[in-house]
Amino acid sequence: MLVLPETLRTVLAQASEDYLVGLCNKGTVNRAKKDLSSITPTAQVQGDAVQLSLGDVECTIRAPLGESGCTCPAQGMCRHRVAAILWLKTQLAAEPDQPEAPPPEIDLSPLLDVPVNQIRKAMGAKAYHALVFRLGRDSLPLISESSFVQVVLPEATVKLLVPLEHSSCTCRSRELCRHKAAALLCYQLHKGRCTLESLADTKETASTSRWDREQVSAAALAVRELAAGIFDTGLSRLSPGAPDSAQRLAALCHTANLPRLESGLRALSTLLERALNRSAAFRTEDLLLRLADLSHLAQQLESEDADLSALAGSFRDEYLPCPPLELSLLGERQFHADSGYAGTVYYFWELNQRRWYTYTVARPTFYEGRRQRRPASRNPAPWGLLDCLMDQLYNLLLTLEKGKATTDGRLSSSESSRGVLGANRKPWEVFPPELCWEDFAEMFQYLEPHLLEGTETERVVLLKPAAYKTQAFDRTNQLFQMLLADRKGRTIPLEVRYRAEESALVQTLEVLAKNIEKHPGGAFLALARLSGENLSLYPIEYYSDWGCRT
Repeated sequence: MLVLPETLRTVLAQASEDYLVGLCNKGTVNRAKKDLSSITPTAQVQGDAVQLSLGDVECTIRAPLGESGCTCPAQGMCRHRVAAILWLKTQLAAEPDQPEAPPPEIDLSPLLDVPVNQIRKAMGAKAYHALVFRLGRDSLPLISESSFVQVVLPEATVKLLVPLEHSSCTCRSRELCRHKAAALLCYQLHKGRCTLESLADTKETASTSRWDREQVSAAALAVRELAAGIFDTGLSRLSPGAPDSAQRLAALCHTANLPRLESGLRALSTLLERALNRSAAFRTEDLLLRLADLSHLAQQLESEDADLSALAGSFRDEYLPCPPLELSLLGERQFHADSGYAGTVYYFWELNQRRWYTYTVARPTFYEGRRQRRPASRNPAPWGLLDCLMDQLYNLLLTLEKGKATTDGRLSSSESSRGVLGANRKPWEVFPPELCWEDFAEMFQYLEPHLLEGTETERVVLLKPAAYKTQAFDRTNQLFQMLLADRKGRTIPLEVRYRAEESALVQTLEVLAKNIEKHPGGAFLALARLSGENLSLYPIEYYSDWGCRT
């Protein structure tokens, strides 16, 4: 008579057919039952395990059952092991004086005890935040409990078992993959072990593992010495090599994983070039502020107890999944950032959320020469829109599926996103008329909460002035200015400061100003900003007759 080891007897009693399905799948269990109808295994106890012969294969069944072995080449729980387990269960049930077994109960509580930090580490920070964002927007996935927990995720189906290492996933990973980790998190939310608010507030333990302290200190010291040297020599004795020195130091900060310092140094290099070239766009106060900011940040980074994760900055903002977006392209602007990047920002209005999204095509300029660049309108469209240029998206509805965006509305060109072009729609047909401002006081009330710390998409406005007054070009301050007035005579300046990169825009506005005097009307799409304490607008697009792009 086969006397089973006590530990094995316990797990066999608990192993319902449902549990075995969790270890593999329903098809494998059914195949194992069919095999048992035609073979009779032989078995012998070997310590805490039982070795069984099933035809040409040998199975070793032990507790926990997921660690059982088989001589067949199949990965995971094969039909032979399932057949061996089912046969052992029949032997256990046939023992004399065997009391009727109560319904098997599997304790699933260990799944609730897995720390969130362990789950986050298995998923990766990016996937973790994306899941929390998605769960905050949508409901939990389908979750069912029996002898195991099944979680149906959009990208995979996971069966969570106890012990956790015996869980399975349709991605076939035997490790704690990101799908199993995501399923664990969903199950813990389902059982109330944690909340979305607590998950959103979860921070990674402050760590300096991404940084070499000596490298950071050396870079920070070099930045402070560069700033001090510029203060000491002054602009009149500024070295012609100062811009290049700032660029070289920016490259070192990139290597040291200090993006905020890198960006600041690129901007400093641009300011120094303007100073040396006596550019009309140069402002001494801009240089002083930049030097002071860099010195202060470098001093903070040198502190031994500095929180580098907070001070260093990030090279890229995180893109999170979006619901399907209904977009209409309403404008674009060229930019030439002091940090050493140039390109085009495209402004899309989203019809369902009634908010702005942007898509940016950028390139670094700190290493390039003066070669001719293609016009912004000739930039290819992303999101799988083959043979389509950005300029061709105007006056068309664009449905974006599986899109990704930052929290401030910047769209990613992710290859997984798919765009579908729809019907022709004029701008005034998609943009809400109540947000087309004719009263500048009401527009200011709308903008006021966002002027100091708001994102770019929160500062985009569409306005229809009642009158225009073009100012003479201010050669002293190198400033083009056009005053826009509402029906009550309140004015707001449309301003562009002249520099070489803005020359084409200034020339276009000068021509436009003459045409507006002859044919008043139309609407401006503009970006609001504070210049000191004064509100001004930077032009993005002008629509004559509010509908005809010019």
